Amino acid sequence: MSGRDILRLAAALLLGAAIAFPAGVMVASRTETAAAPMRTAPAAMRDIFSPTIRNDPYFLDRQRQGMEALETHCRRTGEMCTEARAARRRFGEPGQ
Repeated sequence: MSGRDILRLAAALLLGAAIAFPAGVMVASRTETAAAPMRTAPAAMRDIFSPTIRNDPYFLDRQRQGMEALETHCRRTGEMCTEARAARRRFGEPGQ
């Protein structure tokens, strides 16, 4: 192989990587949202292989527990009711 052939091969590899990388990112982002499982049972621990935390069942369970604690505190003391209502709007509906 001459120096010119190596240069062509390197240019072809760079061009292929420049095309394949964005395509892979687009495909991965589509499959991530489509493959996100909807669990109803509480999760025992965080899914460490999950690329996002927003769809992780353990994270959502913990957020719901915090929301319920805020609502209980609001009912007992009348404090932090605005925060409790905001948390209910954000985490109260499944699939959010």
